[in-house]
Amino acid sequence: MGYFICYFIINQIYYLKMKDLFCFIVLLFYLTACSDSNRTLESELVNITDITYFEDESFSDVHVLHSAIFNDSVICNPICLGLGDSLLWVADAAYSSDTLVRCYSISGKNYLGAVYSKGNAPMELLSAASFDMSTDSLSYWTFDVTRQLWVGRPCFDLSLSTSTDDWNIINLRDSLLLGINNPHWLNDGRFVVNSLFCYKERFFICDPLNMSKQSVLNSSFQFKDRFSPSIMSDIFSTHLCVDDSRSYIVLAGKYLDLIEVYDTMGKSVLMLKGPKRGFSFKFDFNRSVSNSVLVKSPESRRAYLDIKAVQGKIYALYSGKSKDDKVHYSYSDCLYVFSMDGKCLSKYILDCPICDFVVDINKKRIYGISLNAEIVYFDF
Repeated sequence: MGYFICYFIINQIYYLKMKDLFCFIVLLFYLTACSDSNRTLESELVNITDITYFEDESFSDVHVLHSAIFNDSVICNPICLGLGDSLLWVADAAYSSDTLVRCYSISGKNYLGAVYSKGNAPMELLSAASFDMSTDSLSYWTFDVTRQLWVGRPCFDLSLSTSTDDWNIINLRDSLLLGINNPHWLNDGRFVVNSLFCYKERFFICDPLNMSKQSVLNSSFQFKDRFSPSIMSDIFSTHLCVDDSRSYIVLAGKYLDLIEVYDTMGKSVLMLKGPKRGFSFKFDFNRSVSNSVLVKSPESRRAYLDIKAVQGKIYALYSGKSKDDKVHYSYSDCLYVFSMDGKCLSKYILDCPICDFVVDINKKRIYGISLNAEIVYFDF
């Protein structure tokens, strides 16, 4: 069959005029491009050096963890968790609710009440993208990614009716650095953020006094700028966390299966890649280029869904599933545990997939958000 197709093309080319030949080549190129609309990218976008690789088989300590439902009868749609001392904060995305952030007691497993309402009023927020404790554990911080406001409230006062006198509000809106996300405090009064529109700058270290920003690059990355920055920044987007000692910044790729560890001065100390070798990310090439924004295809895969660093260990929730998987690729039942220097310590297989989690190291318990929009926990 292939022989006859080639024979037909050669004969057609022979009889075409030069003008017709040019049109034929353009048409052939277009058809070829359309048939390859879901491209696989191996080393076409980046070269990365100084990598430590691991495989799923690298974990000899494997445990199945069984879940239990944590939340009580409060109806909500949890999308993000935060943990501090004996409090569990939950971002609520339910359309039918005016409550944005709820608070639960870890010890009693009971609902303590609403912390923030949705809205534009001075004591309201529009969204809650991440949580963080202050370094002295006296206040917790909630980031409103829509308004780019980072708000700190005292832990001892959860009432919605109190004034904002004891609040700390940092406005992170900056026309020179758009799409700020994931702010977390460091021990010395500085904090770190990443940007939804940057990829060469892995993250930024900020000084709240003058809002100066130090961009952190990594010389191990050699990017090939084949696409617009909006597409590249999405492909190389990461989850960011700071460990509980505030000594390390840890990144986990959403589509690139790479974990990066940096010290508080921005020096790279670990590049950990796995569990599969090769960067294989498929997306709708034609629509992405046409719209200058990343358009995923059914074959698009997720890498890491969330990451936490607690007491010298890195907990990484890994998906590895494609968009057309029977279980949504933004949920996973695979949680890897590494040492801060990259040793493979444990693999936890969860009996129900989750999309976000926190680790209570004192109780040896992991809290997560299940497919059924329930807060569940796993003892380990």
